[in-house]
Amino acid sequence: MRAISILPALAIITAACGPAIRPLGPVAPVRAPEIELPEPPSESPPPAAPLALDDEEYLTARALMVPVDGVTPDRVPDTFWQARDGGARAHQAVDILAKRGTPVLAADSGTVLRLARNALGGITIYATDPERRFVFYYAHLDGYAAGLHEGQAVAQGEVIGYVGTTGNAPKNTPHLHFQVMRYVDARTWWNGPPLDPRPFLTQPGTRDSVVRAAAAVPRQR
Repeated sequence: MRAISILPALAIITAACGPAIRPLGPVAPVRAPEIELPEPPSESPPPAAPLALDDEEYLTARALMVPVDGVTPDRVPDTFWQARDGGARAHQAVDILAKRGTPVLAADSGTVLRLARNALGGITIYATDPERRFVFYYAHLDGYAAGLHEGQAVAQGEVIGYVGTTGNAPKNTPHLHFQVMRYVDARTWWNGPPLDPRPFLTQPGTRDSVVRAAAAVPRQR
């Protein structure tokens, strides 16, 4: 109770003995230093974040294709939350096993954002959907499809690369490291929150030429 009775007195003393408060003059704005953007991550971006419902609906409507030729959705393993680096982080991607040289397909139509190579991901591709709401990351490639370049428009099912073991992939286990991230903005598109792609992979991996040929056949009534 003593401490409570002292507080008003301290407040009065502080107010009485304190210097008069004068308004500060205008402060000149401080220009933020320019920061060079780092290279895109080769494995997992920041921790996963839940998607807004409209994004989920949008991605569901896109009907993503399994990005490895001949692989059906039920064969895509659940590796999204697997531990990496001794439990220091989660995988936040899926590893799709296939023979070396198997065509890697565009999971959705869109644009190639970047072709890059790094120590972890090896030969990689970053691409986006038509509305640039998501980024698709393909890693451990054996190589790119002939003529593939940044800024190129790609169709769903188009061959963009080949399964390999570049980067830190086990040399006796060819697979595609596939990751889907939310497109954040033009400066940090490579660093958006990831999401488990398996619920959205509804089409089996089928090369674009086969898809177009099937679409050209008129339906029987």
